[in-house]
Amino acid sequence: MRDTRVGTERTPARVVGGWMLRHPRTMGSTTAVSSAGVMLGYQMVLWAAGLAVLAGASWRLLDAPTFDRFAGRLLRAWWRRWVIYQRQWMRVVASCGLVTADHRGDSLVPKLVAVRSNWVWDSLHIRMAKGQQPEDYGQALDRLANSFKAHAASMRILKPGKIALDFQRREPFNEMVIPLPVLPESVDTVDLRKLEIGRTEFGRPFHLDLLKRDIHVLLAGETGAGKGSWLWGIQRALAPLIRAGHVRLWVIDPKGGMELGGGREMFHRFADSDRAGLALMREYVETLDERKFDLGRQGIRNATPSRETPLDVLICDELAAMTAYTDRDIRVEFHQLLSKGLTQFRAVGGRIIAATQEPTKDVVPMRGLFPTKIALRVDAASYVDMCLGEGMRDLGAFADKIPTYLAGVAYAKNDGRKEPQRVRAAFSTDDDIAELVAFCTELSNVTPIRKEIELPDGTVTNPYEVDFEDFEDDEIDTIEQFEGDDEEDEEIA
Repeated sequence: MRDTRVGTERTPARVVGGWMLRHPRTMGSTTAVSSAGVMLGYQMVLWAAGLAVLAGASWRLLDAPTFDRFAGRLLRAWWRRWVIYQRQWMRVVASCGLVTADHRGDSLVPKLVAVRSNWVWDSLHIRMAKGQQPEDYGQALDRLANSFKAHAASMRILKPGKIALDFQRREPFNEMVIPLPVLPESVDTVDLRKLEIGRTEFGRPFHLDLLKRDIHVLLAGETGAGKGSWLWGIQRALAPLIRAGHVRLWVIDPKGGMELGGGREMFHRFADSDRAGLALMREYVETLDERKFDLGRQGIRNATPSRETPLDVLICDELAAMTAYTDRDIRVEFHQLLSKGLTQFRAVGGRIIAATQEPTKDVVPMRGLFPTKIALRVDAASYVDMCLGEGMRDLGAFADKIPTYLAGVAYAKNDGRKEPQRVRAAFSTDDDIAELVAFCTELSNVTPIRKEIELPDGTVTNPYEVDFEDFEDDEIDTIEQFEGDDEEDEEIA
């Protein structure tokens, strides 16, 4: 039956006007280009477009990470929305059984609202059709992933009536080999602002800045996610400073030393239980408190890492064993001491690196005091925002989707960067750990004795080489005593 209501006809003018209102950016760009063509001439516009393409291509070749951060992700999102997804959207959703009908028999199609894209993932924001629920898309998730040729897919609820479908396009770490950084040879080769830990998904070295930016680091990841790779990688980058005494490691491993006990010979202090960890934490705070007051009296605002004022790095594996899963008296005192260490010891050389499986507020109540957070493979999607901060998963930090075989892969977030980085730390074998311990405990930092001296007459001799055959017996017999500074002489025993 024909609809006789007034003003319901889909005239061409209404269709075009509605499309223009729904796509303001496209219309604005088209209007700007057309106006420039009329005012400057189309040849000038084509020259400007060619120069822009050339500049973008050069930027992409010279520095792919920054290009992707500021321009590539926007261009990629626009291209993939209109060329990959929108072009076949109707056919795919109909094939997957996601097109419904109303009481008149008209088709109700879910609408693709927006596409966000990074180097690995595409995120499709969908407005569901009337009568649909998120579970309908969850059941069709595998079919949707295969239709768009994605490696993996997940679904999130954004708000009532709106969901996000996340498709993984590639996995760069499948082919990328992450080499273990070369062990630095001397103190001069170590820059605390650029400690190499692994590689980003673009193949670039990933660095931590323990001097100013990454002063405290929180690692979150379930069992087998690769937290040990990060902890040992940080220690490896600091090796020459540890050997020279410029860095001291205070290590708490409540699991009886199963994870970090192999390096106890190079640690300044080591605790393998919760009570021993509390005692170590007390000593750590007392030491830095004393240094804080001492430097304050001297008027020194920032300590420079040296043998007199070393960088004291506290490493705590399984932080939950000290803050949640232990006796109440240990839990309360450790919480207070750790919070003090996170807030008061930056200038005097205090650094804290902690690892946990659950980044929830009841397990890690002081997680907001860590400026740098790293999320490895976690058990739940909610853990991502708990660790990295609110909205980080929407920006592409899919830590809950990291495959189990990619240990050491993580999303890193620090206060100086909005978008999380996808990185992987190099794996340290038992032989690598043994090499590190041997390097840090050897005595190569002792200054050698000078074997040659210059006499007043200009001759060079070695005072430690004595030819006893040159001495005659009568000369030896006359050596019976020597005169000291005291009034009486001492006899040689």
